[in-house]
Amino acid sequence: MSAMGFWDGKRVLVTGGAGFIGSHLVERLLSAGRGTRVTVASRRGAAAALPHLAAVAKDVRLEKADLSRPEDCARACKGQDVVLHLAARVGGVGYNVRHPATMFRDNVRMTTHMLQAAQEAGAERFLLVSSACVYPRVCAIPTPETEGFSGSPEETNAGYGWAKRMAEFEAAATHKEFGMRVAIARPYNAYGPRDDFEPETSHVIPALIRKVLSGQDPVPVWGDGRQTRAFLYVDDFVRGLLDVTERYAECDPLNLGSDEETSIGDLTRMIVELCGSKAALRFDSSAPQGQPRRCCDTTKARSTIGFRAEVPLREGLRRTIEWYRRTIEAKPGSAHV
Repeated sequence: MSAMGFWDGKRVLVTGGAGFIGSHLVERLLSAGRGTRVTVASRRGAAAALPHLAAVAKDVRLEKADLSRPEDCARACKGQDVVLHLAARVGGVGYNVRHPATMFRDNVRMTTHMLQAAQEAGAERFLLVSSACVYPRVCAIPTPETEGFSGSPEETNAGYGWAKRMAEFEAAATHKEFGMRVAIARPYNAYGPRDDFEPETSHVIPALIRKVLSGQDPVPVWGDGRQTRAFLYVDDFVRGLLDVTERYAECDPLNLGSDEETSIGDLTRMIVELCGSKAALRFDSSAPQGQPRRCCDTTKARSTIGFRAEVPLREGLRRTIEWYRRTIEAKPGSAHV
């Protein structure tokens, strides 16, 4: 629970609240204050939203909304005190490379409609979830927030990266013109239970877990394995989002990430080990591999909101693999792809 009671009695709208990150955030939000009233906006509607929200379905209100439609955004934001905007079109490196226009258009459109709807509804606070994808390919490591608008975003996620840059600009402009308080988080490489394990859209960790547990040998790995990432477990991710919203709604981006940087090669070996596999690895240097290094400077988040990642990568992977085995593999008729 918030020490200052910030969330007590608040009416909070969560876009994307039925998804991977959003469902974890909704669960944490419900315990963050007394009498917090949570609404989840989801285009899929109640039936499709329930799987990730099954444990808290009776405690939230579901609002069917297509965020590409301004009227749906306006209806969802009506009467809300705080709007947490997590909804986004996302995908792994391959999907981003193939669909740059779709990634840009869909994400810009949703954010524009939501910012305007929240402002016109009189919401007192808005969380914009940006991304590490705003940063250029060549940047300081660890990367400080000041490089968020340097050069151009990494080419393999250019559509998404530019969309998130435009979202940050529009959030700042909305604050300047209308006064709505906005918190901006730039999270890094989330993973955990309920992640997207679909072959077409999954990011690296769920993709590798699926490949290993499906028995692939050798395990195909995009790139030469030397590219590095710092991964953030979902529990740390959502804690950081709520802390940014509550304590730093200053329209000033904060990196949310881990200081534990690891290579994709070492990550894959760790997943193989934790899955109990003896599979070899096959690196494909011809495949897109994204930024050579991605690891954020967490100094600002530590000093402003006291944030630091608590779940080590090995432990987070263990929990994610256990969830996959319990939830995906255990489904009747389930099949690996």
